[in-house]
Amino acid sequence: MITGAFGFIGRNLVKELKKDSQNSLVLWGKDVCETIAIKNNFDVIYHLAANTDTRFPNDVEMYRNNILGFLSVLDFALKGKSKLIYASSASQFGNYKKTAYAESKILIDRIAEHFFDKLPMVGLRFFNVFGSGEKEKGKMSSMVTQWTEQLKAEKRPRAFLEERKTKRDHIYVKDVIKALRVAVEVRSGIYDVGSGKPATFDRVLNLVQKYLGTERKPIYIHNPYKEHYQKGTKANLNWDFEPDYSLEEGIKDYLIHKKYEKS
Repeated sequence: MITGAFGFIGRNLVKELKKDSQNSLVLWGKDVCETIAIKNNFDVIYHLAANTDTRFPNDVEMYRNNILGFLSVLDFALKGKSKLIYASSASQFGNYKKTAYAESKILIDRIAEHFFDKLPMVGLRFFNVFGSGEKEKGKMSSMVTQWTEQLKAEKRPRAFLEERKTKRDHIYVKDVIKALRVAVEVRSGIYDVGSGKPATFDRVLNLVQKYLGTERKPIYIHNPYKEHYQKGTKANLNWDFEPDYSLEEGIKDYLIHKKYEKS
């Protein structure tokens, strides 16, 4: 069973799982904050549904959606003793003032830890994910995608002047899907899903331009979100997951090999 199956990561996971004809999938598209009124006979539940808009203006609604949604899925998983694999977030790391989104994920992780002795459960802290299918996220899509859209529209890429040297850990969505599948076999815990090799935004932009064949000078603007802008993240890959793609390899595969989708 997959919640959030029609989102960016969810669609990629569904596509991968469908390659194995032995997988029987239920894609849960209803509000997970409501009672899940079906029988639980699932071996694994992937809980990917959440409000991921870090700039969402209503903090109460952010907490309600993410925490109540998690509790609802947790209660459902407990009824069938399914293995629960849920999307945590690396938003709790780095040097910046935590948003309600980050705080909601921190609280979910604390709740999960309380139930480790009652249910097999894995939380995956996704770092900055980019790749096929995220275009619809708009302003919340990765800078890889935002810059690609700007450059393909023959515009100069826009970047925050103060964040040129800011380092973040970026990970290709194909590696996120790999981590979600590896998680089925690992013991209960909360694990990082990133590359383990942070890169500056200057490097990310240079790689995007390299594989699009452009050399447009950026337009630098001041960062209006400076207080809440995450800096200095690095995944700790201390579990059974190892990414297949470096940052450059992931951007190349996304923009060249897959012909940058119409998604």
